[in-house]
Amino acid sequence: MMEKKNYTILAVDDTAENLGLLETLLEKQHYLVLVATNGERGLEIARKQRPDIILLDVMMPGWDGFETARRMKKEPDLSSIPILFLSALDDTGSKVKGFDAGGVDYVAKPFQQQELLARIKTHLELGKLRNNLSQQVERKTEELTRFYEDSLHLLSMVSEFRDYETSLHNKRLGEYAKFIAQKMDLPSDVADLIVMAAPLHDVGKIGIPDSILHKQGPLEPEQWETMKTHPIIGRRILRSINNNRVLLMAADIAEGHHEAYDGSGYPYGLKGDDIPLAARITSLCDIYDALRSERPYKKSFSHDESFDIIINGDRRTKPEHFDPIVFSIFKKHHNAFDEIFERMRETEDHE
Repeated sequence: MMEKKNYTILAVDDTAENLGLLETLLEKQHYLVLVATNGERGLEIARKQRPDIILLDVMMPGWDGFETARRMKKEPDLSSIPILFLSALDDTGSKVKGFDAGGVDYVAKPFQQQELLARIKTHLELGKLRNNLSQQVERKTEELTRFYEDSLHLLSMVSEFRDYETSLHNKRLGEYAKFIAQKMDLPSDVADLIVMAAPLHDVGKIGIPDSILHKQGPLEPEQWETMKTHPIIGRRILRSINNNRVLLMAADIAEGHHEAYDGSGYPYGLKGDDIPLAARITSLCDIYDALRSERPYKKSFSHDESFDIIINGDRRTKPEHFDPIVFSIFKKHHNAFDEIFERMRETEDHE
């Protein structure tokens, strides 16, 4: 049997006699009853106390019931509350208008008390079932999201164990890339995708022999040609699942993050906008973090040194290698990159 004392009902009607009748009827069933004499006041009460169901008269001064319902349905915290119309308007057009405004039911006045109570009970029970289902779906979604993110993390760790990179390098890369995406006013879902996709940029290095990947000195020409295949290997790995947005973006990044805007990069020598945007963003981020990070074959550079190399170029990196918009964002907001590096380096130092 349903425990009625746990439910709160808001009744909105401009006639005191009608509200008194509803209060008496509903309180006998152990419901907590809230009342309002107009739509504006009803909305205020609903915002503060969020009832489990709303009984709404149609013909009221100011906002009528239809307008009140529409305004309530526009508010995220109230949109799921069932609205049951009570009205002397019993024509089909009014009923349709009530359902269009967001009502779940329409009861004509004068109503039969047992019928009204039965309908209220039905919608409360349906609401309880919907909430339980929503909570279960939310829990399962959270579990799947955690599993998915853990799987992406494990995949990025594969390349970390093959190379000198750390997990914090890959995480920083995602944070830099997300920062640039936001400064470019890309949609929020794209920024969220890139923060997950960028850490997978070097997964293709699992296909490079250790003798090349871990060589202390300069690579021989043949070895360098082998090294330049890791973007292609990464794309093949990440493209093995074609219906996943993160992995599709990660494949674009893996394949294109060593391409250069002026066409001098590898593996294909793509130029300008032929390089996927996510790869153009990640390219600069990867170079910045590589400069800041110590490796067995190189010392770490300070932020100022790294900034100077990217802005002015050196024997391997030149300004024309970068997307002009990405480059200008880095130039203007480079201190944000330093903040991300220092914040996440501190985390790494204490792990």
